[in-house]
Order: sequence, then C-alpha cells, then structure tokens
Amino acid sequence: MVLKEGANPNIHMEKKRRPMVNYIEKIQNDVTITMRGILVDWLVEVAEEYELLSDTLRLSVSYVDKVLSINPVSKPMLQLLGVSKYEENSPPHVEEFSFITDNTYCKAEVVCMEAEVLKALNFELGNPTVKTFSRRFTGIACENRKICKLLFVLLYFQASSLQFEFMSYYLAELSLLDYYCLKL
Repeated sequence: MVLKEGANPNIHMEKKRRPMVNYIEKIQNDVTITMRGILVDWLVEVAEEYELLSDTLRLSVSYVDKVLSINPVSKPMLQLLGVSKYEENSPPHVEEFSFITDNTYCKAEVVCMEAEVLKALNFELGNPTVKTFSRRFTGIACENRKICKLLFVLLYFQASSLQFEFMSYYLAELSLLDYYCLKL
C-alpha cells in the first residue's frame, strides 16, 4: 500500500503529461526516430559539459517529446527545441546555449523557442520522470531486504542497495535514447 498511496499523484501527473507514444509516425513530417536519438545524445553531452543535474536532462527530454507530440517541428528547428528548455536552478546563460549550437541560433531565437515550448506545454512543467519512479521503487524495494536480495539475484548481482539504485538509474539513462521506451 505504501507504493500505491505515495505514487498516485505522480502517476496521475505522468499520465496527464506524457507524450504520445507514436508521435514521430503520427505528428512529425521531418523528424525521424534516428534524429530524436541524435538530439537526445547531444543533450546528454550538453548536460555533462555544463554539469546540469540528471533530472534537468530528463525534464528537457520529456519536454522535447511532449512538444514533438503536439506540433510538427522542422529538421532545422529540432536542435533549437532541444536547447531551449533546460530547467535548472542556475542554468547556463542564453548566450551559452547559442554558443553550444555553434551559433546556429541567436539569443532571440532561443528565447522565442522557449516561449513556444511553454505555450505548447500550457506552462505545465516539472513532470515526474523515470528517475522519480526509480527513486521511489528502489527506496521501497530496498527497505525490505528480502525483496532487495531477490531483485539482485534476478539481475545476477550480489550487490548493496546503493549498487541496485545505481543499476536502476543506469537503465533509466539508457531508456532516454530509445524512442520506443515512451511506450513503457
């Protein structure tokens, strides 16, 4: 019951705000699955370069997927969409986002795209991410040593709860790149 009661608000919010699972086939004309993967890989590099929180990266990918499931985006605008909505306590300056795109986009274009993203999302930000649920799951699973040990055996590991937590985060990281993981 602890999981059900504690997870309900996040599950409800996630269902409400999740992107279409087939938006590339149904909405997009120019954007392909491969292009989305390249964009997400690039966003990972940007997040590492600027030492952004992993939740920041996950939210950015979530926003990209949600916007792409609402509006068609042209190939030249895809990178701008990706860079325009990093939600962080102290994000890089807009000029830096322009710089990391090799000055493909000016400051005004980044700001304009951020406004477009906010409108498309109806200003509903702060979605739960796979890491939100992973934290909750590992916390509950590892509270009960029997469950935790069983999960380790199933994964062929004799590990600590911290290692289990890191393994679940690693799997969550891998899921970022895969468009088909939206269906899960």
